[in-house]
Amino acid sequence: MENAIILKKSVLKSYLKYLLPTVIGMVTYSLYCLADVLFVSLGVGKDGLAALNISLPIFTLYSSLAILIGVGASITMGICKGEGLHQLANKVFTMALVTSGILGILFMIFSILFTEKLALLLGANDLIMADVLAYLLPVTWGIFFYMLYGTLTVVVRGDGNPTLVMIAGIVGNSINILLDYVFIIPLNMGTFGAGLATAIGFSISMFILCFHFILKKNTVHFTRNFFDKSLFIRLVKNGTGASLLEVSTGFTIFLLNLALMQVSGSTAVAIFSIISNIAFIAKGLFGGMAQASQPIISLNYGQKNFEIVKLAYRYAMIIAGSTGLIVFILLGIFSKFLISSLVSSEASIILQGTTAIWLYFIAFSFTGFNTVLMYYFQSIEHSLYSTLMSLTRGIVLIFILLLVLPLFLGEKGIWLVSPVTEVLTFSFFMMLKRKKTL
Repeated sequence: MENAIILKKSVLKSYLKYLLPTVIGMVTYSLYCLADVLFVSLGVGKDGLAALNISLPIFTLYSSLAILIGVGASITMGICKGEGLHQLANKVFTMALVTSGILGILFMIFSILFTEKLALLLGANDLIMADVLAYLLPVTWGIFFYMLYGTLTVVVRGDGNPTLVMIAGIVGNSINILLDYVFIIPLNMGTFGAGLATAIGFSISMFILCFHFILKKNTVHFTRNFFDKSLFIRLVKNGTGASLLEVSTGFTIFLLNLALMQVSGSTAVAIFSIISNIAFIAKGLFGGMAQASQPIISLNYGQKNFEIVKLAYRYAMIIAGSTGLIVFILLGIFSKFLISSLVSSEASIILQGTTAIWLYFIAFSFTGFNTVLMYYFQSIEHSLYSTLMSLTRGIVLIFILLLVLPLFLGEKGIWLVSPVTEVLTFSFFMMLKRKKTL
């Protein structure tokens, strides 16, 4: 009994060591877009907000690939180190950075050449096209740094330096907020200024993360003969679930934007801009809670310390579920203030916005549960389950429910698509986990 208590305290201490810097790092990673939203709402207005929300899926597309590489590398490196295979861990690390850099260059070139076509694909109309293009232009030039930042965030954290990840996020985001104000308010640069501030901010964050290697804090190293087909496939499998989770965020925003534009118009899209950015940050919280457990789970799974694995998973679930409930309560209290401050002070729009917030976040604890469960499957290399979970939750159910619920409930049905998806996903995959005794 005494040994069990000591073990629980030890695992909790390890988890909390990662938790705060990881959560802060993830939230600041998510805050880039929210800072843009706040200042664009003040300096540009409702159409500028709609333009930002139309542009948001492009962020999730590129960050999903960075996360695929980063999370896949971190999990594979952790298990390799747990098994004592340090040279393999070095190969995984080198493959991850090289792949991320190459993809960053390719996507930067593609996005620069086809910016207008991307904007049309994302759903921009004549009313907001100019603002969408103005925002995307500077962001596309910074995609190389954005990709490396996203990958290094996970790799450096998994290599035992969550504090540096936190510092990089805070510094980069602080600069982003400062430049957002300068570019949008005094200089009147509109959505172009918001995009430029964001690009500068995450580029600085990326350079700060390089100090992990400059100061020789790293336990993994670059190696010349790094490419290994089987290791690369393993990396991709281990990162696919988290990547699809990120893609699904953009996919959900894209589909809901289209549905809301068709059913209710640009005002509903502006309301959703506030909701989606709050959700983006809150999901950063959940991602931080899940990723804080990942190095502990992967390393101890490799060492076959299964009791520690279970404890780390349990702590992450408790904290994520509690946070989801708190977020729902706080948003219920401050929903009127958010809508009146950022969208419109008209009574009808405030009612529309507060209703939307209540419905969208009503099952937000399940969003936390699902994020932790998906990362757990990944961390023990059950990548099939994490991939299926991400596909079911982020694409299949969203698409089906978006076809069905609005037919019966109109705009309210659109807001309920996300919470119903979360509850159904958790119910099915939790039963699967218990059945398979994972």
